[in-house]
Formats: sequence, C-alpha cells, structure tokens
Amino acid sequence: MDRTASGAAMVHVEPEFRPGRRGGVSAENSSSLPSTTRLTEKSPEEKERIQKAMQHSIFMTGQHLRLDSEQYDTIVSSMFPVTVTSGQKVIREGQEGDNFYVIEEGVFKATKMVGSARKELFTYEHHGAFGELAMMYNCPRAATVEAQTPGALWAVDRSTFRSIIVDSMIRRREHHEELLSNMPVFSALTAENRAAIADCLVQETYEDQAVILREGDALTSVSKFYLVESGTIECWKVVNGERRMVKTIQQNECFGEVALVTKGAARAADCIAKGKVTVLAMARDAFERLMGPAEEVLSKTVAEYTRLNEQLAQQGSRHPSLTSQAPLLPENGTAEGGSST
Repeated sequence: MDRTASGAAMVHVEPEFRPGRRGGVSAENSSSLPSTTRLTEKSPEEKERIQKAMQHSIFMTGQHLRLDSEQYDTIVSSMFPVTVTSGQKVIREGQEGDNFYVIEEGVFKATKMVGSARKELFTYEHHGAFGELAMMYNCPRAATVEAQTPGALWAVDRSTFRSIIVDSMIRRREHHEELLSNMPVFSALTAENRAAIADCLVQETYEDQAVILREGDALTSVSKFYLVESGTIECWKVVNGERRMVKTIQQNECFGEVALVTKGAARAADCIAKGKVTVLAMARDAFERLMGPAEEVLSKTVAEYTRLNEQLAQQGSRHPSLTSQAPLLPENGTAEGGSST
C-alpha cells in the first residue's frame, strides 16, 4: 500500500465493475443510513491540501452547500486519500455510488454511453469533484470517469456524504426547484432533471457595478451559466465601435448560456450588477451534463439571438440612432421584459 509524505495510507481504486441498484432519481431519506462518520487522522499539511482542493470545487464550496464550520471540519476529517494510475476508471456508469471524490491532482475524463457510442462529457484538469449524483439520489452512476494521467484524489464515503451534505442540500434544493419551475427554459426538463440541476446551483452575491461576465472573454473549464435570484443585471456591448447598454436582466431570467451552447464562442456582452445582485450559478461541467434535454430549446434561442444581433447591428450601421433605441440580445433570455426561453 502506498503512503503520502506524512505517512497516511493511500487507497487504490479497484477497476472492476460492480452492478448498481436501479431506482428512481429522488433524494433518499438519509435517516435510513448509518449516522456514524469515518474519521481519519490527518496532519495539518494534509488538512491544508484537502481545503485547497475543496476550494477549487464548485460543488464543495461552503456557499454552495451552506455548511457550518463544524460540518465543514467533519467532511475534511472524514476524507481519505485515493491514488489512481493513468487509464484507471475511478467510477463506472451503472455502478452503485460508494464514494464522492475531490481532485487534488491529475486529469480525469467523464464519458457516457449514448446509443451505441461513448460520448465525452467533460474533462477535469487538476481540480473539481465528481460522483455526487449517485449518492444524492437512489440511482446508479450516470457516467464513467477515467484518469488520463496519474492522479491524487480525496474521497468521502456514502454514509458521511449523505448524513452531512445531503441534509444541507435538501433545504437549499427546495428553494431552487421553485425558482426553476417558474422559468420557461426549464419547461422541457422533467421534475427529476430540475431537481438534479437545483442541487448543482451555487448562490453568488455581487455588489453594485461588479462585472460578472466580460465581453470577449473565452470559455474555460470554470465558466458558468447564471440565473438571477434577485436584483438587476445590465448588459453592455460594443456596437459599431461604441459601448452601449443594450439589455437588462431581471429576477427569474438567465444569462451566460450562449457561449456554453455554442461551445467555444466568446462571451457576447459585459454583464454588470446594478445594485446588489444575487445569482445562482451552474458550473460548465454541470450545464453540459444536465441540460441535454433542453438543448433543442437553447439552440433555437441562440440561433435567434445571432440573427437578431446581426440584423440590429446592420440597422445601427445604416441608422446610428437606431442602435440606442433597439435592444440587442446578448447572453440572456429574451428582449427586455420577458423571461428566458
């Protein structure tokens, strides 16, 4: 058995496939699981490494889970190290979930069978987390995650994960599900899909004039999609060489989807907080994993955005005064006053 620099044992992930239980996608009552947690002794250096890895995971941020300091410390104390080799499958699609993983080091690729072909979903590069969905719901693993390089992970077992994390997330999810149910862009999704998305939303707060998205910025692995929970966002865009305020986004509207749907396009506008704003953010990997059923709706919307932006830009070049009167459609839902579709 390998050991870390401080002497802690490193657990190797076994590659064999273990068939998982079949079940509905619904939150399981955590009271039916053991309430004990598996604590392992750690050096201050190891705790610091875990905390650093968790800070780079959207799922594990304190704001996302709303964990208090005692819950956070328990998670850190319950984690155990896992080392993997290149080509090793950490989790397999269809397998029952036993651990949740936070990446400390290494590159990992998530894939899923679609028909007879395996589709690449996302690549984690030296940070991130995976394996939460199967333990949050009574369902098998939704994807396979394979190490592309030698890697180091921190894991927490199912019982600890559910007794601490799931209870906290259920309360938050109920609020988020209510918000999603009122947004047309999510109408193509089932209630189960919306519940999974609700669990992946992270609340973020911005002060007046804070820039949330900047026009021209390229997508990265940590790019996000946003829903406005409260407040107003102003969208500014360069039109024919002049920077103009072209759109406002209100509560229950979304923005940031255009670049994610087109996969590679730069951000289409500056999105700036007008006053204090609270948004719910979805990480790029979660967007790509969970928004598939809404892809047709989003693609049609993006195509319409592109057509209208081109049309209005052409009108502005022929009649400059029209540019300040007709709102362009940047990365958001619809023309001002509507909700996202």
